[in-house]
Amino acid sequence: MLAKLAFRNIRRSVKDYGVYFVTLVFGVAVFYAFNSVSSQSILFDLEDTASASVFSLTGQFLGMFSVLIACVLGFLVLYANGFLIRRRKQEFGTYLMLGMNPRSVSAIVLMETAVVGLVSLVVGLALGFALSQGMSFVTAGLFNIEMTQYRFIFSFDAFLLTLVCFALIFAVTALFNTVSIRRYKLIDLLSARSKNARFRVRNPWISLAGFVAAVGLIAWAYATLVENGLLEFDDGFWKATALMVVGTFLLFWSLAGFAIAVIERTRGVYFKGLMMFTMRQIASKVNTAFVSLSVVCVMLFFSLTVFSTGMGLARAFSGNIEDGTVYDATLTANVYLNQGGTRDPEALAQMTEEDREYQKVADEKAAAIEADAEAYGWDIAAKLADASSAWDELVAKSAQIDAFVSDETSYGELMGRYGQDTGNAKQNEALHNQGVTLIGVSQFNALAELAGRPTVDVGEDGYAVNNTLDAMKALSEALARKGETVVAGGRVLESSGELRSQPMEDTTFSASGAELIVPDAVIAGLRAQGAVPEQSILNLMYRTDRAEGDKLLEQVLAEASPANPEVAASGWKFSPKPWPVTLSFTAEEVLVQSGGMNLMISYLALYIGFVFLIATAAVLAIQQLSEASDSLPRYRVLAEIGCDRRMIVRSLRAQVLVYFLVPLAVAVCHTVCAVGVISDSVISQLGVSVLEPALMTAVLVAVVYGAYLAVTYFASKGIIRASLGKKLVG
Repeated sequence: MLAKLAFRNIRRSVKDYGVYFVTLVFGVAVFYAFNSVSSQSILFDLEDTASASVFSLTGQFLGMFSVLIACVLGFLVLYANGFLIRRRKQEFGTYLMLGMNPRSVSAIVLMETAVVGLVSLVVGLALGFALSQGMSFVTAGLFNIEMTQYRFIFSFDAFLLTLVCFALIFAVTALFNTVSIRRYKLIDLLSARSKNARFRVRNPWISLAGFVAAVGLIAWAYATLVENGLLEFDDGFWKATALMVVGTFLLFWSLAGFAIAVIERTRGVYFKGLMMFTMRQIASKVNTAFVSLSVVCVMLFFSLTVFSTGMGLARAFSGNIEDGTVYDATLTANVYLNQGGTRDPEALAQMTEEDREYQKVADEKAAAIEADAEAYGWDIAAKLADASSAWDELVAKSAQIDAFVSDETSYGELMGRYGQDTGNAKQNEALHNQGVTLIGVSQFNALAELAGRPTVDVGEDGYAVNNTLDAMKALSEALARKGETVVAGGRVLESSGELRSQPMEDTTFSASGAELIVPDAVIAGLRAQGAVPEQSILNLMYRTDRAEGDKLLEQVLAEASPANPEVAASGWKFSPKPWPVTLSFTAEEVLVQSGGMNLMISYLALYIGFVFLIATAAVLAIQQLSEASDSLPRYRVLAEIGCDRRMIVRSLRAQVLVYFLVPLAVAVCHTVCAVGVISDSVISQLGVSVLEPALMTAVLVAVVYGAYLAVTYFASKGIIRASLGKKLVG
């Protein structure tokens, strides 16, 4: 009997369960789909452990954030369920009055919760399974690989995690329902619909003061954020965050009273149609729920910011991948590690005996490495060819770049001279005392020929500029103007008017910023004075395909610098040294890293942004549906006094639009400021525009948020229509 009653209630309350059911289905589908990412790896031919580890790492990150997502969805389910319980108070009171005990009523609600939860879980898992199949193709696109062995993949781990999380959520919901029903008194249940909430409109002058203070706090937060930037979470960041949160709460606390005060004094608007009723309805709800509206606004801001910046960063990892994989492999020697102030007598005098002994050993090792480099003329290729028999089998062509640093001209001096900088105060500070990078023209031309690009001619006393950083583009263009001069190597050099954009190495993010290409005589002079390169970069082109070449490169490095036991324990097959090889990057490794970061950031941004977006939209939908249900007596009064039904519909539409769009508008203002700062500090420095991610965010909001807005409006309209007993027009 109880089960039959529970099923009948579900069929009768389909409209009431609509938002609840849709939100649950979305939550389950997204939760399963994103937690199944690591299982997609079997669809691809992953020949190396680096590619396989990307899926594992992404799965781990998504799993960690799934804890947060589960908490958000759990709160949402409880909130939506609370709305349903409040809406059915009179029904429960009728059951009790007819002789049913509270335990039986709780059993009915428990069955309803179980049935709705089970159906939403099944539908959500089916939708999530379909979504995960589509994500496999997205993943293949992010890695730029062809999926040749596609088949349907069901992730048992993701299924089990989804089942456990939502079973726990429904169990807590069932307990909440049981406690709530037993706590209510019969008189409260039977009179639930007869109670009419009083309009709560605050003093207009207090509201005005609060509104002005809120706008001031938010403006202060924006100014602090713009001044401080977002490169680190320091005191300035937390100050801006606190000001923004407090300002947002104060804004919604004062907004209704302020808006009513303004519109009341605009007689032509206030007394038009049902504007008076509409404004009072909105003001009453906002004044009652300003805390939840503020939380919704902050969550919307978080969702929009995460999605916009996440997709922007993801594009940064894939936008310049062609320039980052010009060569088959890059070997880097960070020779500057041998140098420093350790030979300064004053520094040595301040050391303890133990430190001096340690430094002595370090200097001896550095001297041995430097002597080895001198013996080969700092030629990395010559050293590796001599150390490994596989070198000739591996390398078809190679080109080395030795980067020297000028102690006569700094980037700070050039930025001051031309009035051009990076656009970021912290980067400007870091570059201020850094000497300009100098590269010999013959080495640069050899690298250009290796990459199939034009060479450059600087003559005997000229220079050209090479730059691949957007942040240094303006300075590079000014420096490269024909006739400009700089001092390097004790000589005055004049610009040849040439600006190049030649990648110096295989890397995800190019770091060649305003480098000077100078005559070989300048470099020879620096070497004669005892200068050594700050960094040497050897780029290789294989004789074989990249997969086979990477294996041969491992053999070459292992033979040239065998791994000691400590290094071998960490998985490396060679010991990195300041010379000949400190780091090695192959084009395939760059592709894997770029695709992996693109995959992880894109999925995290979409996962977090989407869930927070549906959570906020669902909360607003539930609140508005609750308001429509509680205000039915008022709508009946409007109908009884002869109010036109179209006016009632327009009033309802205005209420829904204001309730949804005002928090969104405030969140968008916060997002524009935050994303603008992040773009200036990070994204634009990587050569990526935030415009496209912003448009993607706008589309996501329009689809998801707009769908909830439309469903809420039509559901509210249906509630009022059913109550009035006549068809509403509009």
